[in-house]
Amino acid sequence: MKNIFFAFFITMALTLGFANVSKAQSEDDLVEICGMIAGDATFLKDFRIRLDAGDPPPIQRFSVILRKGIKYRFSVCNSKDYEGKVVLQLLDNNRLLATTYIVATGTDYPSIEYVCTRTGAYHLFFNFRDGKPGLAVGLLSLVETM
Repeated sequence: MKNIFFAFFITMALTLGFANVSKAQSEDDLVEICGMIAGDATFLKDFRIRLDAGDPPPIQRFSVILRKGIKYRFSVCNSKDYEGKVVLQLLDNNRLLATTYIVATGTDYPSIEYVCTRTGAYHLFFNFRDGKPGLAVGLLSLVETM
């Protein structure tokens, strides 16, 4: 009986002792958080970004096909476990169409909306400000048909 009580006591102590250990954010956790930021928009695709520190800052690129007459929302979420803050840039043939970070004002946006005016390939460039290491997720969502 003493052995059963002792085993139960040790099990409970270990369970309660490790219950307060903080967990790192996974990419799946970030997708969920980003989905909440995206709001009532329809989820289309996620982009998982993990970059090391670098000078110049490393860039991760993705290509997407967007359709004319659709309003899209691009949302970004940073991991709290890394100091890097993600920047998303939407480009069309090397022309910047939208970004989540305005350098002139230092303003950072968790999401941006873009009304597509031409069906075709667009490019998403992700990097972390100041070349810091980071983990982030970007979401592409459909807001409405215009």
